[in-house]
Amino acid sequence: MLLDFFQKDYQKNKNARQDFLIFFNKMMVVLATFYTLTWLFLEAWYCSVVSIIYVTFVYVAYFLLGQEKYRLFVAILLSVSFVLTIQTVVFFTNGLQSPFFVWLFVTIISASALIGKIGTVISTLMVVLFFLFLNFSGIDYTFYNELDPSIYDLMYTLSVVSGSGLIGLFAWHLIFTIEKELIKQAKLRKETEEVNIKLVAKREEQNKLLSIVSHELRTPAATLSMLLNPTDIASKTLDTYTITNTMNHLMDVLDDMRMVKEPEVILETPLNNVYVRDVLENALSLVSSYIETKDIEVTIHEPTAAKTLCVLRDKLVRQIAMNIIKNCVNHSNATQLAISINFKEVSGKVEFTITFSDNGQGIPKEKVPTLFTPFVKGYEKSSGSGLGLHLSREFARMGLNGDLYYVANDEKGATFELVFLVEKATKEIVRKTQEKALAENISLAGLTVLFVEDNMVISMMTQKLLEAKGASVLNAKNGEVALAMYKDNLAAIDFVLTDIFMPIINGYELTTQLRSLGFKGEIIGCSAASIGEEANKLIAAGANKVFVKPLQIEEFLSYIQEHILEKNA
Repeated sequence: MLLDFFQKDYQKNKNARQDFLIFFNKMMVVLATFYTLTWLFLEAWYCSVVSIIYVTFVYVAYFLLGQEKYRLFVAILLSVSFVLTIQTVVFFTNGLQSPFFVWLFVTIISASALIGKIGTVISTLMVVLFFLFLNFSGIDYTFYNELDPSIYDLMYTLSVVSGSGLIGLFAWHLIFTIEKELIKQAKLRKETEEVNIKLVAKREEQNKLLSIVSHELRTPAATLSMLLNPTDIASKTLDTYTITNTMNHLMDVLDDMRMVKEPEVILETPLNNVYVRDVLENALSLVSSYIETKDIEVTIHEPTAAKTLCVLRDKLVRQIAMNIIKNCVNHSNATQLAISINFKEVSGKVEFTITFSDNGQGIPKEKVPTLFTPFVKGYEKSSGSGLGLHLSREFARMGLNGDLYYVANDEKGATFELVFLVEKATKEIVRKTQEKALAENISLAGLTVLFVEDNMVISMMTQKLLEAKGASVLNAKNGEVALAMYKDNLAAIDFVLTDIFMPIINGYELTTQLRSLGFKGEIIGCSAASIGEEANKLIAAGANKVFVKPLQIEEFLSYIQEHILEKNA
């Protein structure tokens, strides 16, 4: 019970008390050694024996302090033994007339600092009882006195100076350490509050994200559900154009979410040799259905000199243009949108400035500061994820080494400027056409694929796609079945194509086990989990590449051509 009280009181300023304990022990090593030598020099044998015992204990305590679990125990013993040592010295140096009587107060201060309130009580009680003993015992202390009367004044001066100095030093050090502890605690409290504020903000952002994702995914999902209603399919022709656009929108939403969480994905966008105007016209064609519904006139102005072939992440420019155009169509109430292309040469490179200006209602001044903040909409009732402008600026800054600005003006409407610096190109390339032509000519004949997928529809469709290209497919519904197939076909398997999330043995475990079994071929992941660290985790487990579902056949076959077919040639 008493020990529990000790521990609770000790824990209140644990760090400060432990700091003081180490300081006290170092001081006692010096002072106890000094006084022991003094007693031996004065031939005060009783005092010498007591001091030697205390010095020995102090040295032992010095080594015990290295282990934190002994520190409270050492603090208690140091406090009590210090009181007893001083009381013994006082007894053998003339009792109540001892020049070292002042040191009894030093013991109270030290015990208070070392072990807290209980230390104050115990040391004070020991001093009071000792005083009563000296006063009422009737013992002739002169008989036991080991000090020569001629050195009393010197000893009194020595004890007062050393004792009061030690009290001051203890008090200063204790106040300093406690103050330091309080400052540290205040700092920790402040940091904790800041972390809590950030967590609350993060939680609110996540809730907003979930709400937006739910809306953005539910809408196209509901559209597909209606378009593919079994009762209607038999009576009408499927609107494949709408279905395709809806599915593409779903993929775009997932890509947006991924780029918000992993901005570095932006840098994976390939560089192509293109004309900026062609990119903008392509963006216009992709959002033409939006433009037609609002009857907005869109014009592109480009000086003849600006028609320069350049090396550019054209997908990012196209996406930025599409985001700004869709914002204009959906929110501005504009009737005209003017897009102008300007450029200038800078140190052998070309700096483009693309300006988007509409004649709509403009953007309220109070909304401008949060215009590029993720999940914040200019108008709460407007549709969209609130990510368009945020991602557009991220694309410009990270992928184009440029920036996207909102240009304030006093006239009606809104103006955005996209600025980026690019290299001039020497050869025109139409990448998609080449990829498609390349994919059509690639044959997987002679290759055996271990294909692992738990979704029956995706498994069936992917297997048909691989077999159409000439591959032999070993189809497994999970990692456990795949491992059994691998052991039965060790020499035959050329590469593995696996899902990540599967029952029994998932893609991570499968990849790890395949590598441990000695498989040296390509392991390719394919997962619908485009948001998160899944791809990085699979590659860390031993995979070579991860594709996002639905599998883009041109990109997939180009990878097979480069990493398997050409190496085997």
